[in-house]
Amino acid sequence: MSGANIRTIKAREILDSKGRPLVEVDVITNDGCIGRGSSPCGTSVGSHEAFVLRDNEKRFQGLGVRNAIDNIYNLISPLLVNQSVFEQRKIDKIMIECDGTQNKSRLGANAIYSVSIAVARAASIAAKQPLFKYIGGINACRLPVPIFNMIHGGAYMGSQVEFQEFSIIPRNARSYSEAVMIGFEVLHELGRTIVERLGEKSLVIGMSGAYAAPLPDPGGIIEIILEAASRSGYKDHIGIHLDCAASHFYDSQKQYYRFQGKKIDRSELINTYIKLSRYPLLVIEDPFEEDDYEGHAILSKSIDAEIAGDDLFVTNIDRLKDGIRCNAASVMIFKPNQSGTLSEALDVADFAQQNLIKILPSSRVGGSVDDPIPELSVATGAPFAKFGAPRTGERTSYHNVLLRVEEQLGSSARFEMIPFLEIGKKFKNL
Repeated sequence: MSGANIRTIKAREILDSKGRPLVEVDVITNDGCIGRGSSPCGTSVGSHEAFVLRDNEKRFQGLGVRNAIDNIYNLISPLLVNQSVFEQRKIDKIMIECDGTQNKSRLGANAIYSVSIAVARAASIAAKQPLFKYIGGINACRLPVPIFNMIHGGAYMGSQVEFQEFSIIPRNARSYSEAVMIGFEVLHELGRTIVERLGEKSLVIGMSGAYAAPLPDPGGIIEIILEAASRSGYKDHIGIHLDCAASHFYDSQKQYYRFQGKKIDRSELINTYIKLSRYPLLVIEDPFEEDDYEGHAILSKSIDAEIAGDDLFVTNIDRLKDGIRCNAASVMIFKPNQSGTLSEALDVADFAQQNLIKILPSSRVGGSVDDPIPELSVATGAPFAKFGAPRTGERTSYHNVLLRVEEQLGSSARFEMIPFLEIGKKFKNL
């Protein structure tokens, strides 16, 4: 189909949700289909992720992406013009080989991934299918259970608590739309709960739409969230997702964690998680620094919660294989830009699921409103997804995408309780 061949590629520098420069790409086919893609960059970035190419010059305090854009025009575009947008793997392979590095540092993963996503969107438009159906096929009908960030700390705003995100998971919602309602109601009740407990000065809304941590104690934060859930009428209907992002409070030179004003080792941090397990913890993400597979494996055996790897796996198939060999985690955070191309990311997701590792698609704070991650969560049949707090622009846009998908699927839509370990019963009296 010559009409689906690439006629031209345009690239530009726009701003992400944090106001930083971002690569955006338009892929235009011969028949006029336009696919758009961009490459997000999060606040918590693992050192093993595909490389984001910045200009490192005066403008934008070194964060400009003109070099990545030049690479699109001068190196990538000449290779892809006249290629069919339906040849996703071929196109991704051409870019990977052109880059020639392990982490895509020559062309920049932000350049490569933006083109990769733009190609997929152009193909879905040319095929007259929504992106989730074009990628996932006829079985793409499962909506993920959303995870809502309530309170953030860690790398956000120099917080007084080391853990990065305290989130809720609606455990008994009957539909995606009902889950969104629960997330909204608990988040807004949480604001009132913080004010009543700690005063108005403790109520601060952060960059991601969640509340900034009002306390330095993780247990105290979880108790406030659970109180807000109870006051909202959802006492027995939520679980807690804890994103520790432990690499960000780990001193790799001296090999200790800086936690609550102390220097602690792995075993002391394990004891912290065990103490927190008196709360309804369903998922603990990145509980140790990103190369400590052994620590993750030990905790997996010591606690009744799912252990998830983000910085640990970075949507990289080799790191995932290492984790599977030692039973480090049962969940892989799925962020396609960490891989650098759509086809690579989908291969990692498929490998994870074949090996009984759940995938958890996650948006990034430094993204845009048209991030494909909501549609990819449906395309991959992910059991759950993490899009942040249901408040700020790009975060609400992700939920809105799936609310539309739910409507589009109608009676064929699937929405079910996450297949977590059956641990909820022992928390019914909290």
